[in-house]
Amino acid sequence: MTKTPTDDDIVRLARQAGLDLPDEFMAELIDAYGHVRQMTERLSAVRPHGDEPAHVFVASAFLPGKD
Repeated sequence: MTKTPTDDDIVRLARQAGLDLPDEFMAELIDAYGHVRQMTERLSAVRPHGDEPAHVFVASAFLPGKD
């Protein structure tokens, strides 16, 4: 993963995403980002995207009357 973003980087990214949060919520967002980063670092990058179950989900199979 790339370098750890600073608090200012997170604030800038939030504002670019359209989030105009009060200071107390922005502080919570910055704190939460650390936990999100830990989770994303645990994701394996060695599996091909074709292994993702969403690629094999067929919504029409769940329509009423389908067996």
